[in-house]
Amino acid sequence: MKPRLPLLLIPAGFVIWASAFTLLYAALSLGCVAGWQSEVIAGMTPVRLVLLVVWLVHLAALIVLLIYCVHLRHRSADRTFGFLRRAAIGSTVAALAATVWTGVAIPAVTPCL
Repeated sequence: MKPRLPLLLIPAGFVIWASAFTLLYAALSLGCVAGWQSEVIAGMTPVRLVLLVVWLVHLAALIVLLIYCVHLRHRSADRTFGFLRRAAIGSTVAALAATVWTGVAIPAVTPCL
């Protein structure tokens, strides 16, 4: 495994966060315009259900990425690889926290005004 892999993993978490942010915004906008807030399915509106699914899928992807980064090993005692691995772990943890913060209000706040 080449040292490039952790270098590519450093921004990966924030790419997932950006995807979550964009898809949550789009789903909210489309859901409100389409009137998904007027029906109730399984105790919640379809717009809230879609938002929760999008958010949880992205959280799961970030957790899988974090587990991958933590278990990433290199055969030699390359200090650069170790530094890049730790940076990828830190970046993924920050992206996970940002994604949690982005979607934490979904269950509590009315999605459409």
